[in-house]
Amino acid sequence: MSFTSYMSQALEEARAAAARGEVPVGAVIVAPNGQVVAQAGNRTRELNDPTAHAEVLAIRAACAAAGSERLGGHAL
Repeated sequence: MSFTSYMSQALEEARAAAARGEVPVGAVIVAPNGQVVAQAGNRTRELNDPTAHAEVLAIRAACAAAGSERLGGHAL
């Protein structure tokens, strides 16, 4: 089993969030096959939504892509 880091994608999202005036946080969701299925940065200010954290947005996008409310085997 090998380890692959997706931190560079999360940091890209964090930098983009900072550029938008948000708290610089990014998140990436990876499927069991290693494919990135969603990524997001904080958008709480932009969307005026206290739940629009990077992790929540990425989970919502990954669930939408999977057509399911569950992400079995996925990693955040």
